[in-house]
Amino acid sequence: MPISSGMVRLEDEPDGSTIVWVGGVPSSSMRIEPDFLDFEYMRHEAAAVDAWARPERLLALHVGAGVCTLPRYLAHRYGDSRHIAVDIDADLPRLAREWWDLPRAPRLRIREQDGLEALTTRHDDSIDLLVRDAFAGDETPPPLCSDQWWTEARRVLRPGGLILANVGTRPGGSAHRTDARAASDVFGAMVAIGEPAVLKGRRRGNVILAHSSGLNVDQLRRYAASAPLPTGVSTRWPA
Repeated sequence: MPISSGMVRLEDEPDGSTIVWVGGVPSSSMRIEPDFLDFEYMRHEAAAVDAWARPERLLALHVGAGVCTLPRYLAHRYGDSRHIAVDIDADLPRLAREWWDLPRAPRLRIREQDGLEALTTRHDDSIDLLVRDAFAGDETPPPLCSDQWWTEARRVLRPGGLILANVGTRPGGSAHRTDARAASDVFGAMVAIGEPAVLKGRRRGNVILAHSSGLNVDQLRRYAASAPLPTGVSTRWPA
């Protein structure tokens, strides 16, 4: 069906999940149960939140709401958390509320908003968790991986806060390198989580960049060692 940014297609899978395709790209997956994540990169994001010294009542901003799979999961897992999900597409999050049982405000507030504007309009030190998962096709829009975006991310993140960014990679590509360089210029050392072949640049896929002074990297490595699919954790990505 048509949405503001193009087309969305839902495909029901035999395992009970529904794959959400946006613009011909598998964007997300949703189930009736809120406590399960199908996409591996979302499991990496959830593992990073688990390995973080979280405040008791965290406030999260999700740039790239989609159908709110991760905000829904985190709102369920951390009952005192509050989530703001912004998306440039006005239709998709609205439809997601019709299709699935998403938490209501104030637990989950959904806004139509540009991802850079979502940061520039916020006060300093106003967010505990910032998640960037916004794509145009299979790439992050340039304004959302620019030096300005990462600088604004640093400004709005509270001390000890956690930032997570979903980075699309492809062998021989340069966009992910530019993105990661901008992140490290602002935040310093970043932790990368992903399939080992993807981290080494041999295969196309997704890498999660994470940073927080309260992030337990050893716990992340233990998660990676027991993950269902091969998973690596690197503090020197890209090589």
